[in-house]
Amino acid sequence: MALKFLLSGIVLAGAVTGAVIPAMAQDYPTSTIQLIVPYAPGGSGDITARLVAEHLSPALGQPVVVENRPGANGSIGSDFVAKAAPDGYTLDLVVQSHVLGKALMPNLTYDPVTDFEPISLMSRTQLGVVVPASLPVETLEEFVTYVEARPGELAFASAGHGSNAHVFTEWFLDTAGLDMIHVPYAGSAAAHPDLISGVANMAFDTLASVQGLVADGRLKLLAVAGAERHPEFPEIPTIAESGYPDYDASSWTMLLAPAGTPQDVVDRLNTEVVAILARDDVKERLASLGATIVASTPAEAKATMELEAARYSDLIERLGLAQ
Repeated sequence: MALKFLLSGIVLAGAVTGAVIPAMAQDYPTSTIQLIVPYAPGGSGDITARLVAEHLSPALGQPVVVENRPGANGSIGSDFVAKAAPDGYTLDLVVQSHVLGKALMPNLTYDPVTDFEPISLMSRTQLGVVVPASLPVETLEEFVTYVEARPGELAFASAGHGSNAHVFTEWFLDTAGLDMIHVPYAGSAAAHPDLISGVANMAFDTLASVQGLVADGRLKLLAVAGAERHPEFPEIPTIAESGYPDYDASSWTMLLAPAGTPQDVVDRLNTEVVAILARDDVKERLASLGATIVASTPAEAKATMELEAARYSDLIERLGLAQ
């Protein structure tokens, strides 16, 4: 009889516990939400995070505080989120290079895919191939010929080892059979003076970052890296159109929570974020950054993470880019 009573109590406790978790999710949120940006202020990820937080706070009825935790190509901030309580109160706004982390840094203390719960894709951003105005080339084809004649003599700038700009450039150089020296900087803006002066000879950079420099003639835009021409630069061909049909690389932003976050919380966040991304003012602001809205379901975001992690892991291994 005593054993029967004990078992009944355990079953009842389990039922009560199971009932409490959804109830907690339905009450979410009841306090401040911390939105981590694992990159320096001022970049596309940071701007996107602050734009979304501005509208997410009133939608959820609680403050959404953006905090930059830059360093180690985003791994410092993302490590913090991966180890946070999976309750929806600590979120991560990452760019595409997030999924490259394990391939680039095998000793990474978290898994960029399995240690996170995707909430939604948010935007895709085109990168462009830019060169100093003084470089005697006008097209990507002419640039390739110019570099071919100077193997190992010219340098390309990037926003840091393992950044989108670095990996995308290495992929292009491998595709085109070119040999250039990699010079990493602490963010793409830090590379601009050397790129303008000709100390660095080429860079892949977001169109929003270089648009003004191209407009005033300090840099030349030779091609865009994505699958389609950018509406702000309709006359500029894609890399694929310039003779490399299999090349297609673009960055994206995505909102993540720690793995194990209740599905009700993930779904609530997804609903609010997708609604924010549908706003005309948000679309216009992101378009000014060269970004296109790509709101998604959590499942679609997860599929993107898994697909691109596999795709670029193979590339990083083949090119020997791991640290």
